[in-house]
Amino acid sequence: MARLDRYAGTQQLPGVRRAQVIADTSAAQATQQFGRQLQGAAGDVNRLGQQFTSDQQRIDDFERKRGLLSLEGQLAEGERTSLEKLAPGAAGFEQDMLANFDKQAQAFLGAVPASARKQAQNDVQALRNRYQARYSATQSNEQKRYFEEGILESNDQLAKTIRSNPETYDRSLARGRQMIEESGLDRIEKETALKAWKRMASLAWFETLPASERASLLEGSNVDALSLIRSKEGFREKAYADTGGPDGKQFSGWRAGFGSDTVTRADGSIETVTENTVVTREDAERDLKRREANSRVSAIKSIGIDAWNAMPPRAQAALTSITYNYGEVPKRLHAAAKSGDLETLANAVLGLAGDNGGVNKARREQEAAIILGVAAIPNASPEVQKRLDTLSYEDQVKLYDQAQSDLVSVAADRMDGFRLQIATDPLSVERQQILADPMLDDGQKAVLIKAHDGALKSGERQREAIDWANAPQKSNPLDPEARKSAELMFQQATEAGADPDAVARTLVSGKGVVARPYVNMIRNGLNSRNAQEVGQAYRRAVDLYGIDEQAVVGAENGVALEEAALKWRFYRENMGFSEDEAAQHLAELNSPDARERRKLLLESDEYKAADKKLDAGTIAGLFDEGWLSFAPDVGSNPKAEIYAVGEFKRIYAETFAETGGEPDLAKELAFKRFSRSWGVSDYSAHGDGVVIKYAAENLHPPIGESHEYIRDEALALLEENGVDASEVFLEFNPTYTLQDMRSSAGNQALGPRMTLQYRRGEDGPLEYWPVAFRVDVAGAHAAFEQQQEDDQRAQIERWRAERDRKSAAPSRYERQKNRGAGSKPDSEILKEAGIALKSGAAAVPG
Repeated sequence: MARLDRYAGTQQLPGVRRAQVIADTSAAQATQQFGRQLQGAAGDVNRLGQQFTSDQQRIDDFERKRGLLSLEGQLAEGERTSLEKLAPGAAGFEQDMLANFDKQAQAFLGAVPASARKQAQNDVQALRNRYQARYSATQSNEQKRYFEEGILESNDQLAKTIRSNPETYDRSLARGRQMIEESGLDRIEKETALKAWKRMASLAWFETLPASERASLLEGSNVDALSLIRSKEGFREKAYADTGGPDGKQFSGWRAGFGSDTVTRADGSIETVTENTVVTREDAERDLKRREANSRVSAIKSIGIDAWNAMPPRAQAALTSITYNYGEVPKRLHAAAKSGDLETLANAVLGLAGDNGGVNKARREQEAAIILGVAAIPNASPEVQKRLDTLSYEDQVKLYDQAQSDLVSVAADRMDGFRLQIATDPLSVERQQILADPMLDDGQKAVLIKAHDGALKSGERQREAIDWANAPQKSNPLDPEARKSAELMFQQATEAGADPDAVARTLVSGKGVVARPYVNMIRNGLNSRNAQEVGQAYRRAVDLYGIDEQAVVGAENGVALEEAALKWRFYRENMGFSEDEAAQHLAELNSPDARERRKLLLESDEYKAADKKLDAGTIAGLFDEGWLSFAPDVGSNPKAEIYAVGEFKRIYAETFAETGGEPDLAKELAFKRFSRSWGVSDYSAHGDGVVIKYAAENLHPPIGESHEYIRDEALALLEENGVDASEVFLEFNPTYTLQDMRSSAGNQALGPRMTLQYRRGEDGPLEYWPVAFRVDVAGAHAAFEQQQEDDQRAQIERWRAERDRKSAAPSRYERQKNRGAGSKPDSEILKEAGIALKSGAAAVPG
């Protein structure tokens, strides 16, 4: 048997205060291990119990969360269903939805496990607070929408009542106000709705006014520079000291009138304001208009015509006012003015408020406000003014623009009515009826009067055309009446079966006018791809050009005929083509394939070499070879020279391609086209030895081989307005010249509007006339022809006086003979006296 070790000290054995035993060591170890196993089993049981509790809690929480999500889904579905059935104004919506919430929540809480119920109750309370706020907002918004839509619909009906009967304005306005006050809106919402209703009522009332009355009431919405300057400068009869400088207190000169340092007297003279200057209101107004025009021109030059035209009138007026005040557009405004953004420009103007010690701060603020579209409401009667007060400035501008549009529309309807009546029964229309119509402006009345006179005189016009054809002298090819007579005679003759070529040649040789239908026939043939038609058209052009070059060039679209004649002669004479070959070649140039050939021509080395040789010297030489006896300067400055050469090269590229690569013909045709827009001018401020674009002589026909009538009319205009000018100049007006050239094509009774400049005295500064200048070409022609007739009569009288002087003591027979001679027609007397009978005014178009 194994021997057991003995232990001494019972405190070292397992257990508490057990009796000391002497045991075998292996048995003790086994017993100790079993004890430990029992203790571990008890711990596992405890641990399993805790795990069960935790798992059950997670399951219960999960059920709570699932139930909460289900509850929210049921609430959302119930809300959606309720919204679909929502009554107008959503009365009781919040109460019903909360009752439904409580019912659904109670069912949810009843299904939640007991362990998760307390948390579920907290969840439900938080959810209820959130949904109650949501239901309340929905009901509030729906009620607001209900009242707003109801007010808008009702007020729209009231506005219709006002439009149908403006007398109901006050009553309708009060009813709309009452409806707003009795609505469920809050105070701020009511004020907003009332403001909108007043605006709607005023707009409805204004729409009932006649267009002319609306325009009159609202015309003050457009701010003009003159009014703005008057309001800010104020009128002063006696001179006063003006101040400026950084602090606004330094003396800067004497001013009078509307803050001007000059006075424009009735005779047009301009005086510098001194300490003793006294001006009348009329003097100040003249000076204001002159300086306002100069300020406007200065502003345009500073920022460019494109930027200027992009501005609305109110911004142009404000910028002109600033220029008037400063003498120029301050450089700090240039970039802002060119940007096209009105807010940027207004802010830049506000940036000037501190100049001169801030003396003009209020003025700059008003100018900035005007740029942004803020302006004073126009004056009206108190009743109307009250209604105007409800409208914004933008509303007023729109109403004014609409009134202007309506006036145009009404006037157009009136015009159409009169035209129809004139066309169908001109005798039923009275001249005074047209003149008294308040909806027509003077220009429209003039058009209708002219149409009425034309209708009444249609038979007379026919007789006049016949008389014109039978008269011996030639006519001015630019004269619109001569063109009409030629067209009428051509149409009548060809309709009667006459050969159109024979009729056209007769009119050109006898009257010096090409009928427009014949010009159209030729132009159609020139553009044909049929060689026979092309050849016929070119021969027709050459025939007419050989009879009377002036008649061809002066015809409507006559430049095409002139170029055709030059081309035909070049191919026949310079190139040696037969008629058939020339016609075939020119017809081929009209084909689609020719476009590709032209493209290749412009890519060819020959073209590039020819183009490289083109410079200002080439152009000057062409002018020298043409009609000048010297080589002029091309362009008034290096930039203009580059522009001129560039334009000539572009034209040359076209003619080079058109002629199939004939450099000499291309250059000749290019110069013809170039010189229609470019030339030297006696009316150029750069001198008559400089080639400029749109020279006055190019845009106006000569009368009696002279353009002196242009100077006479310009000087007469200035003299009528009190300006004693020593020199006058005309330059291209970027706003009007091209517009008039296009709109008056074929009718040159008036020259295009141009900018008139002048000097007072030999060394005076160059000044601008404030409005565009237009030459009365037809009037000048009439005056020239009248002067010719007067000269002929004077010659006849001088011849008679000389004859009588030589017959100192005539016999009875001689007296009878002399009386007989005195009764002869003027034409025979002129022939007997050896005086050549003068024909109509000569005209060589530029």
